[in-house]
This record gives sequence, structure tokens and C-alpha cells, in this order.
Amino acid sequence: MSHHNVQQSQRRDLKTPADLKTPVRNRYFYGKLLDVMQLTMEQDYFNSKRSLANRLITGPGVVCGLDVELTSDNKGVIVLPGVAIDRCGREIIVTHPSKPVELPPLPPHESESEDYKPRYGGRSEHHHYCEEEYAHVLLCYHECESDPVRAVAGDCETVAFCEPGCIREQYEVEVREGFAPERKSNFPDVIDGRRISYAAIAEYVTRGCRALPDDCCIPLANIRLRDTDNGWEPEVDIAIRPIVYNNRLLFDLIQSLVKDEDTEY
Repeated sequence: MSHHNVQQSQRRDLKTPADLKTPVRNRYFYGKLLDVMQLTMEQDYFNSKRSLANRLITGPGVVCGLDVELTSDNKGVIVLPGVAIDRCGREIIVTHPSKPVELPPLPPHESESEDYKPRYGGRSEHHHYCEEEYAHVLLCYHECESDPVRAVAGDCETVAFCEPGCIREQYEVEVREGFAPERKSNFPDVIDGRRISYAAIAEYVTRGCRALPDDCCIPLANIRLRDTDNGWEPEVDIAIRPIVYNNRLLFDLIQSLVKDEDTEY
């Protein structure tokens, strides 16, 4: 059996990812009863299509804004307005500065505790985080049921007099101990001499679709500890956040590479 046929056989043996499902949409006809299931199906069809395109075509990350700032007392963080796409393909829109979210307690400084000896990449005997693994900030999609309205009917098992009439697509800011992992690329070397290898790109794309993650939150910043005369002081590092490379950003990147200052757009 040839190498190509072996690869095809191996691919046929792979199970379909749980998040790849055949879309189902409503078929309307005169006299069709539009109940909760039918109208929910209508929403799910468009939401799932949009999320799939966001996740596999656009990709997760920060679109714009969402800077992370420390509170005045350095004990919490605030996320500023902006837009992001989470790892499940859902849009997150932050319209106002978030409420402060508390950071973990600062570990004792060497000048404050003689027996505390922070180790790079590990925890001390007191289970405090050292300066290289303190905390990171994440942005998570969150839905809130709101705007209650009168329910004029119930289902067969319950009778509800009032039900939430809307679902507000909001967000939560989380602070977790430890650092968010640095993003590592597994993109192959596609440059063959002075040409781009289309075969290498085709092989990379054919490996399979990106799986739906268990945790859909996106990291916005690592909070590092700076050693000062006053002890540890937190500082924000946004370099670990994923970025959405939209068309305008890609155009600006290309323009900066060619260094053509006379290009008009």
C-alpha cells in the first residue's frame, strides 16, 4: 500500500470530533407550530455557524482594546473596554471598565522572611508563588438571564408565572494563580528556496480541525512580580495574549514590511 493510501486509511479511522456536527435548520410551511424548540433551533443554527467560523477561520484572541491595569493599591486588576473572541468562537464585548478583581496575596519578600527562598518555576515550602509564576488574568464569556416577563403558559410539568425574557451576553474577569503558558506555534517550515511550498501548507491544513477546548477563556495578561526596595510590586505583561489578525491588521503588517510610505488606503 502506498504512503498516500496509508494516510487516507488512517484518516478514515479517526473519529469525528464531538464539536463538528451537521447543521440543522428549520423548514417552514403553512400550519407549522413554532414552539420553544423550533425557535431555539433557529437561534442555535446561526449561533453555531458564527461560532464555528470565529473559532476555525478568524481564530480566538483580542480584536481591540482590553488593556489590563492595576488598581491604585496594586491589590487588584481592571480590564478596560474592548472586543475579543474566546476559544469557543463566541464574541466578548466589554463596554465599560470592569469591576476590580482581587489578585492573590503577595508572597513574603526575602527581606521580610529569612526562611523564604523563592525558586524559579516552583513554589516555596510555604506554597507562595515566586516572582516568575505569580498570577494571570483571563476573560471569560458569561450569559445572564434578565428582563423577566409574564409567562402566559407553562409546559406539561411546570407552571411559571414569570420567566427571564432575555439572555445578556456578558463576561467575567478571572485571576488565577500561576502564569498563562506562552503560545507555541506548530506551523511547519513552508519556505522552499524563494518559494512557498503549497504542499506543506496543504498537509498542515489536512491534519484536522482544531478541537473545541474544555476551557474557553482567553488569557489577557500575566501579572509578574518586580523586586523593589519596598518588597514585591506587581506589573502587567500583555505579551502572552492571543491576537485576532483581522484584515486591517494584516494589511498594516504587510505595509510595514515593504516600508512603502506612499501607499494610500
